[in-house]
Amino acid sequence: MKGLILLLGALFVGWIQACADSAPEFVASATGGLPVRASVLAGRWYPDEAGALRKEIDGYLAAVPPVASAYPVRALVVPHAGYRWSGPTAAYGYNAVKGKNYKRVVLLGPSHTAGFRGGSIAPVSAYATPLGMVSLDREACDRLLQSDIIHSFAQVHEREHSLEIQLPFLQVVLGDFQLIPVVIGQVIPADVVVLADLLRPLLTPDTLLVLSSDFTHQGPRFDYVPFKENVKQNVQRLDFAAINPILNLDARGFWHLLDQTQATICGRNPIQIGMMALPAQTQVELAHYTTSGEATGDYAETVSYAALVFRQRADYLDRKEQKLLLAAARMTLEQTFAAGKADAYTMPADVISERLKDSKGVFVTLSRNGRLRGCIGQLEHKDPLYQAVPATVLLSAFGDRRFSPLEAEELATTDIEISLMSPMQSVPDWKTIVLGRDGIRLAKQGRSALFLPQVALEQGWSIEETLQNLCLKAGLPIDAWMEGCRFETFTAQVFGETFWALTE
Repeated sequence: MKGLILLLGALFVGWIQACADSAPEFVASATGGLPVRASVLAGRWYPDEAGALRKEIDGYLAAVPPVASAYPVRALVVPHAGYRWSGPTAAYGYNAVKGKNYKRVVLLGPSHTAGFRGGSIAPVSAYATPLGMVSLDREACDRLLQSDIIHSFAQVHEREHSLEIQLPFLQVVLGDFQLIPVVIGQVIPADVVVLADLLRPLLTPDTLLVLSSDFTHQGPRFDYVPFKENVKQNVQRLDFAAINPILNLDARGFWHLLDQTQATICGRNPIQIGMMALPAQTQVELAHYTTSGEATGDYAETVSYAALVFRQRADYLDRKEQKLLLAAARMTLEQTFAAGKADAYTMPADVISERLKDSKGVFVTLSRNGRLRGCIGQLEHKDPLYQAVPATVLLSAFGDRRFSPLEAEELATTDIEISLMSPMQSVPDWKTIVLGRDGIRLAKQGRSALFLPQVALEQGWSIEETLQNLCLKAGLPIDAWMEGCRFETFTAQVFGETFWALTE
């Protein structure tokens, strides 16, 4: 199968190159250099007059609640439909970077009009919108073009909207910046790794990564009709199932979910590349989600839109530290089965970093074939992480009363996932809770219950459904959350063994 994909990729490249040779010219540059890519969306997807365009974007941004965070934004996922549909959601992403000092934007979007393998950068010096020119960082673009997987196919860019639709928003929120625009075609897992490796050195602190994507396209027009009943709820569950691995930078989980469901997420490849390129010390939050069906009331044809914000966290573990903790958890179980008694793995002193000496709340989740096999933890743990994780994996494997103790023959097919908790914070209003980012503890009348951050999106629940299920877990009436409840939230860095094998 891999050989067939490679052959088809080569044929696509040849076809696109032939098209590019006969493509119409871009608008000539006034300086006589490379041409300028003229707008093909102005007057159709957004206003063609600068004042009206800026006013529309300012209106979308003004409708977004203020964003306060000490952690810098490294990347965004934003939709790319006409502004009537996607503008309100895109504003949630762009509001998080409004007025920030980014000198450069790496912009990845999918190809809607041409088939090819890898990436393509337009042979232009700038993109034009009614708000002015956006110049390319040609030096960086030319370095990327030296690779075997990034090309310059003019035909790919002529009618493509996934990049251009982002530019007016970027011009309004950032002002002047240079652009590295890459349209992404078909990829295999190995291509994702190569493209991420090429882009990673460009993602400096003064560079913003923008990943352009809509989410599920449901309806006959998209040749995708998985749901004929309860479409609104089922589309949301499908979207949330896809968003959940993004929140954990789990590129492999995202890839497998889309393979299983064939969900029509057009920017799946840019998102996968972005997840692989970003540092492990990244917190992701779902800033907004909606559908075109929500606006029209008609779900026979509906497209989903989401804005996700990726923030850098210095207190998060890096990839090496994550792998050390996962290895410690697995070694603990292997030693325990070999010894016939609990035997926590002792990590060598010379690999224990300062962050691994921190004390944090720890949960360890075990799963087999996608099904929960054990999950236990503490919101606060006095021991350092390198000791807390081996102790907690023993509890998950042998102390979760919902399951029989783990058997030795199960270990090889058991996946380990670790969640590291931030301190609890009181929340005065449940409406401020962000699904996917926040773990939630609900308390009322001496009863309480807790969900980890990933639970709501794994189940496809809205915030109301999440609170209803928390009430049931606490033994309270299903509507008890509506009055007299106390809410606390926390965030978690979540990582697991399956995250590290995209190319296997």
